[in-house]
Amino acid sequence: LLLMTDNLFLTDSVVLGVIVSAHGLKGQFKVKSFTDPPENLFAYGNVKLESGEELSLRLVSKHRELLICAAKEIDDRTAAESIQKQELRIEREALPLPKKNEIYQIDYLGFMIVDLDKKPIGFIVGFHNFGAGDIVEVKPEGSETIFLPFTGFLKQVHITEKQLVMNIPDGFIH
Repeated sequence: LLLMTDNLFLTDSVVLGVIVSAHGLKGQFKVKSFTDPPENLFAYGNVKLESGEELSLRLVSKHRELLICAAKEIDDRTAAESIQKQELRIEREALPLPKKNEIYQIDYLGFMIVDLDKKPIGFIVGFHNFGAGDIVEVKPEGSETIFLPFTGFLKQVHITEKQLVMNIPDGFIH
């Protein structure tokens, strides 16, 4: 759940991964984990689907960048297909406290992105990773969201000002 009130984002759950597709005939499914390392997906106990259903995941194997998972609640391919594209979530309180000088990406939601000249770009509304590094989704005032490269482009973090300074490549913003 992500709520926005006066540019303040409140979350009560955290996305740990997403179910990509069914795998085989016995209810197994492929998961893209957002944890580091990917196997940390199993460190938090049961996960909830967007539908509200709770799953007790177990790792079956790995397939490239994906985890092959099973859950006692999913017992055939039809059931596995019915949960495709759903996010796997846990309650925010289940996360350990970040280490010193670390912050969870979810805590950046609502932060303002500024360029190296301190020119405001927009507020962070999400993060994505399609395989080539993290992408930040930014909502500029008065326009549609834009996607900017995050990995390697973040230069400074100002926690108290809720601001990230990024080196925005030429041509990314019109």
